[in-house]
Amino acid sequence: MGKTVCGWVRSVLVAYMDGELKAPSARAVRRHLEKCESCRAQFRLLNATWSALAASDAPATRGGFASRMMARIAEEKEIERLEARLRSRRRVAGALAALAGLAAGLVVGLCLYLWTGRLSEPNSLVEREIAEHVTFLEDAPLIDNVVVIKAIERLAAEPAGPEGS
Repeated sequence: MGKTVCGWVRSVLVAYMDGELKAPSARAVRRHLEKCESCRAQFRLLNATWSALAASDAPATRGGFASRMMARIAEEKEIERLEARLRSRRRVAGALAALAGLAAGLVVGLCLYLWTGRLSEPNSLVEREIAEHVTFLEDAPLIDNVVVIKAIERLAAEPAGPEGS
């Protein structure tokens, strides 16, 4: 038989033995067991195991095991829900703390700005001239280019020497 069919039959053998399969599935398992010796041997082994277990004396268990187990499962689920809510609250608290830190930083920055005072207006003619052209003066590569261009213009304006005549 095909390995996939045998795998499926072996995976449902216990349910078949317990009568838990629906009629079409039970018929399919029964037909397969009639044809496949390997799966029939597995079925006989499971049957023998169930019979041996039924014949043995089972140890006594305390009463209420199932109810205690179900209560423990419910308790675990409640704990998981509480932990999820706490994680959510921690994220909100972290975001609020970050926002409060940002606001405090802005307040401190504003206070420092007001305390140190604003830039004063230029008093002299030189200060006014520098203030108007400060962006140009801060652009050092542009200044270098202007110097190079002026030097080239000066060289071009000079009369040619004895070689050029």
